[in-house]
Amino acid sequence: MLTENPGTRLFMDSIQLIFATLFVSGAGMAFIPAAPARARSAVCFGFVLLNAVCTSVPAVQALAGRPLDFVLNGSSFFGSIPVRLDALSAWFVLIINFTCVNGALYGIGYLKSYGEQRANLALHWALFLLFQVSMLWVCMVQHGLAFLVAWELMSLSSLFLVMFEHQKPETLRAGMNYLVQMHLGVVLLTVAFIWVYFTTGSFDFGAIARFFGENGNGWLILLFLGGFGIKAGFIPLHSWLPHAHPAAPSHVSGVMSGVIVKLGIYGILRMGLMLETNLLLTGAALLALSVATGVFGILNAAVHRDFKRMLAYCTIENIGIIGAGIGLFLIGKGANNPALGAIGLSVALLHTLNHSLSKSLLFFAAGSIYQQTHTRDMEKLGGLIGKMPQTALFFLVGALSIGGCRH
Repeated sequence: MLTENPGTRLFMDSIQLIFATLFVSGAGMAFIPAAPARARSAVCFGFVLLNAVCTSVPAVQALAGRPLDFVLNGSSFFGSIPVRLDALSAWFVLIINFTCVNGALYGIGYLKSYGEQRANLALHWALFLLFQVSMLWVCMVQHGLAFLVAWELMSLSSLFLVMFEHQKPETLRAGMNYLVQMHLGVVLLTVAFIWVYFTTGSFDFGAIARFFGENGNGWLILLFLGGFGIKAGFIPLHSWLPHAHPAAPSHVSGVMSGVIVKLGIYGILRMGLMLETNLLLTGAALLALSVATGVFGILNAAVHRDFKRMLAYCTIENIGIIGAGIGLFLIGKGANNPALGAIGLSVALLHTLNHSLSKSLLFFAAGSIYQQTHTRDMEKLGGLIGKMPQTALFFLVGALSIGGCRH
């Protein structure tokens, strides 16, 4: 039994804050459709902000050296479900919260022009809240089956957010493309988790580390890399990304580019930290794939004139940069070179943060331009700095930020 002391009280308070996200999200999803139509976006923003506070406080504590590690008593089907908020999870939780808060705030103004679509907006904001909380639990739960449930909720909620303008044929095509590829990733991850379970008898992520330490792991690594790589947007698993981002409302595009592709990076990093063998081969393969992804992304970004599609390909390029950092980390770990490993891991984590901030800002600015000009063709745009000086300033800041990281 836990004794009453400041450390125990802090631990229990953090657990209560984590579970408050479930109550806040459930209450929000029930209340948003019942709220007055004009207030729904603001109500959603309030619940998103509450979720962010409830999880950011324990995340900051985890980064300060006080991680959370507790077990939920699951059903007979799930068994015990470990929930862990360590430094890696905390880093991604903070990125998710900051980007989702900004996205919800920006969306209040962006969706004003769709005010007549009351039912559509009610569903949209309820799903945005589900999207946020599912991403948070993807980072915190470390049980294969429970992780897949959170992952599927994240994928489905983001799918319907992308398909906000479902009356457009191109949006439906983008949504179907996204649906198929996300579930291909789910299949790969499901096979991987079940394989580990039948070998170790456990769905705990700790069993994955034991599996990697005791068995040949090449095929399992490929399964995890494929499942998480589809979400991240590595080539040749990237094709959903240039279609979904232009189709989605700009506040959703910003959150997807800033956060959801990073959940694929989170999964690859989580597995990479567990690897103990085949590190050099895995790191070299990931480095080569990442370089190819980066080159492919920037070449396509340079030729496309739809600015949201261009930003989507730029996201692919930056995923290549982050993946290269993970590859260097694995090579350093395998070569017993702590300095190289630390540099690679730092590059991956810092550029994950930088890209989330700058790319979401660019998508928000692009959305403002589209709402004012009703075109995404850069060849038809020019001289907007005089008519939209604030948007121009924000776009310039985002462009300098994302460009400065590469030079």
